[in-house]
Amino acid sequence: MDKRVLAIFDSEEGYAYRLMEFISGKKNLPFEVYIFTDGNRFFSCAKIKEIECLLISENAYQQEVETLNIPHIIILSESGENLNKTLRHINKYQSCENILHEVMEYYTDQSEKVHTPLRTGLKKMQIIGVYTPIGRCLQTTFSLTLGQMLAKHYKTLYLNFEIYSGFARMMSRNFNSDIADLMYYFSCAREKLAYRMESMIETVNGLDFIPPAEIYQNLAGIRGAQWIDLFQEIEKSSEYEFMILDLSDGILDLWDVLRECNYIYTISREDGAALAKIEQYEKVLESMHYGDITARTTKCRLPIFKQLPVHFEELTYGELAAYIKSKVFPMLFGKETDG
Repeated sequence: MDKRVLAIFDSEEGYAYRLMEFISGKKNLPFEVYIFTDGNRFFSCAKIKEIECLLISENAYQQEVETLNIPHIIILSESGENLNKTLRHINKYQSCENILHEVMEYYTDQSEKVHTPLRTGLKKMQIIGVYTPIGRCLQTTFSLTLGQMLAKHYKTLYLNFEIYSGFARMMSRNFNSDIADLMYYFSCAREKLAYRMESMIETVNGLDFIPPAEIYQNLAGIRGAQWIDLFQEIEKSSEYEFMILDLSDGILDLWDVLRECNYIYTISREDGAALAKIEQYEKVLESMHYGDITARTTKCRLPIFKQLPVHFEELTYGELAAYIKSKVFPMLFGKETDG
């Protein structure tokens, strides 16, 4: 598939190259990125090369740009003044990640048809499901630590299905979209999934994630088969090698989703109440003909950690990370991997 051209035109050379390098590093985008810092070169190229999308800084903008028949023109706004109210404006002085989010959201919404990227030269995506019937047992901390450690070597996506995750506050971020939005867009236009995801993906210490549902009721009614369909489409249209599902009892058809996982981890504890819940959970699985889930599940009885990192970005250091390196990685890879 020939990639379409996304042009960046900004006389501020350092800024333009930083933005180009960030966007070019996203392998799953439909664009080949061109950069221009000189008006003459830009207009000469634009007359012989079809440009699909143009990001142009406010100081470089000229009305002549609108005569070039470029389908999507976005102004990188500096002063906040609307040079042409019919064009999309986004704030130039924000993170490259946020700029890409806005660009992909706009492009996906405006484009009637986009080329669906196909997975090439990669092994099958491995799905890791983490679930326990026990509360407050470090399941999410375990999942995030494992995800960040995998992300150092493999392209990894983390999805959280907690009813109340608290991610926005714990990460001191405001999320404009979440996994409920992803499922909605997938249901409406699956061929645009890869590009819609690029407008939603957040990153913590190298680990990609879609923000958990802010209002969990927005996931009500989504069946397990629909989630599995989504996971399969993500595999086909992305380069993710691992997907980590941080599961909860709130997801419908939880057992069907677990059955789809290549690896299943259940956090356990030694106290009587925890053991009783695990025992009941396994008995129910067996009685409902899901005993194969128990057979494929690895129980992790985490030791008592003296201290755990406070911030998500620090999870790959410390005792839990050492535990995962010594106990979990050998199960995944047959040997310890540098974490």
